Amino acid sequence: MTVWKLTKKQLIIRLTMPVCLLLVCYALLCLRAARHWRAADLKPDIAFTSENPYINPAGMTQETRILPPEGYTRVPAAADSFLAFMRQQTLYPDGSGICTFKGEQLSGANAAAVYDLTLGAEGYQQCADTVIRFWSDYFRTSGQTAKLAFHLTNGMCCDYETFSSGKRVLAFGDFSMWLKLKGRSDTEQTYRDWLMTVQHYAGTLSLEAESYPILPEEARAGDIICRGGSPGHVVLLADEAVSESGSRAFLLAQGLIPSQNAHLLYAGDSVQNPWITQEQLHELPVRAGAYTFYENTLRRWGDGFPNAAEE
Repeated sequence: MTVWKLTKKQLIIRLTMPVCLLLVCYALLCLRAARHWRAADLKPDIAFTSENPYINPAGMTQETRILPPEGYTRVPAAADSFLAFMRQQTLYPDGSGICTFKGEQLSGANAAAVYDLTLGAEGYQQCADTVIRFWSDYFRTSGQTAKLAFHLTNGMCCDYETFSSGKRVLAFGDFSMWLKLKGRSDTEQTYRDWLMTVQHYAGTLSLEAESYPILPEEARAGDIICRGGSPGHVVLLADEAVSESGSRAFLLAQGLIPSQNAHLLYAGDSVQNPWITQEQLHELPVRAGAYTFYENTLRRWGDGFPNAAEE
């Protein structure tokens, strides 16, 4: 019977190889969980636009560019409200098209205005992610960082407090967990990295699960029209105007697949009017851009976004 004896060198190799493989696997997991956000290079083309009674070409913010319908005035907005935050969002020049995260030019024919809002080069900022981006930027700029928390599609809560403590999300399919990789940090890069993680693993299904149906009379800026699924879609109520009779009208903002510039939509099949009225929200289905929404799709996420100027 032949007995094979390992040399000292062979023994060391056999003992260290599994350890090396484990270290390599751990390093790869860390790289997967600790990716960094970086901005895409966007340069939208500017096309000729015709005169529009709802558009002030010189305006460079949502409030100054989009004019309310005849007989309507914008509702007052508290200085610290989400409504005021959205009205101050800057826009690309009137007539700008839409860019994808790869820099490809889209027509933007259905866009009343295009937001000058950064996109990540990784391509995660699609429809639900655009809504999450507006909400999150508002919470961060208004000092409400405790509200920076969203459930991922698998149900895990990804909150900024845990992320900024140095933990990162490691996810495979429906499985996800926190993994401690860094020290505490609250920089702009950390915030963008957290937001990228949420955008990667959340979507219309998770937004639908975190929200509940409301009536058109209850709607306000910050609410959404959402249908979870594949393909699902969601648009954001981005502004409010009210008529003398008390009827309201809203602007709708969206992002799309592939990841592209956030933009304000023309309402329904209109090629000029970007406002959708409270009465139109009662009429099913509701058409927003290329997507059609049916019952129970007007929804409020969490506690919504109260506007103290109206209360």
